[in-house]
Amino acid sequence: MRVVSAICMLLLSGLIYFYQRVFLPDYFFIDEKTITDLIRYTDLDISLQDSFTSTAMVYALIGPEWSQILLLLATAAVIVYVCKKSYRLIDLLFAFLLMLSFALFNLKLSKEVIVIMLNLIACAVCATQLSNRKKITIVTVFYLLYAWKFRVYYVVIAALMLAFHVIAGSRGKLRLWLVAGMLLLCCAIPGDFWDQLQQARDVANANREGLSDSKTMFTNLLAPNGVLTVVPNALFAAVRFYFAPLFSLRVQELFLSSTLWFLTLVLFKRRNYGHPLFLLLAANFVVQTFFEPDLGSFFRHLSAYAFCVFGIGYIVPDDDGEQQELTTAGLNRLDEEI
Repeated sequence: MRVVSAICMLLLSGLIYFYQRVFLPDYFFIDEKTITDLIRYTDLDISLQDSFTSTAMVYALIGPEWSQILLLLATAAVIVYVCKKSYRLIDLLFAFLLMLSFALFNLKLSKEVIVIMLNLIACAVCATQLSNRKKITIVTVFYLLYAWKFRVYYVVIAALMLAFHVIAGSRGKLRLWLVAGMLLLCCAIPGDFWDQLQQARDVANANREGLSDSKTMFTNLLAPNGVLTVVPNALFAAVRFYFAPLFSLRVQELFLSSTLWFLTLVLFKRRNYGHPLFLLLAANFVVQTFFEPDLGSFFRHLSAYAFCVFGIGYIVPDDDGEQQELTTAGLNRLDEEI
């Protein structure tokens, strides 16, 4: 079943790759056009360095042909990965649902192709026999390197991963003290930091009203005003993501919310809450609730890291009702038997 599923997904991705310009609206290709124009008409060495320029430099360095090969290889690698790691029927069902949006968003030049490669590296690191502490340290270093060269807000994702790891590794009163200390630390951070983080959503949407890609945008519930408005605005964004059809009942909203709910179901069925990839997924989602300006942007970014859920091993109850994790050797044996 997994082999057949992988073949079907690869064929579907091939069809989307060759015919996407026929059925996808123009705003799906805005990032690709921006990157292509930067490569053709801009001196990248002296232009303003931002995430688009840094990504354009990568594609310019490897050339147009290899850029296309890179995004095809990244897509194929993710398909093979999710199918190989699908040990239950629910995994395969989610793989089909996820890879449809993955192929629609990522089979074109974009910033997310680099993020996909980053998260594939994270999955490879977490598949080793290293301790969770070493795994999260290595993944954090890669995220910081990406933040340095591409998107600075990935520093926040890296910091959240570390914070979640510390909390997950503690117990009892120590965990309560750690949570309280981290909350106090957040309150001590200057309000300008929280305002800039939240205002990114409103700034991005300021001049988009009425445009073809503005139908899924939304603004903050409260005007950004330091740390006190962070939680209400983040919770409001999470509600918009999970319950998008309640605000606008269209196919896009139904597809997005069903994918997110399915991801949450598959994630928590593993019961492996201290796994580095669980922390990676949680950190990415939390940061998205801070500033994502619209549902389409959220869905595109989600597709670039959601496949990491397949790298989280299941923890299943044994005959005595205790919890035991399937070891890598056990999963490999199961893989061979299937």
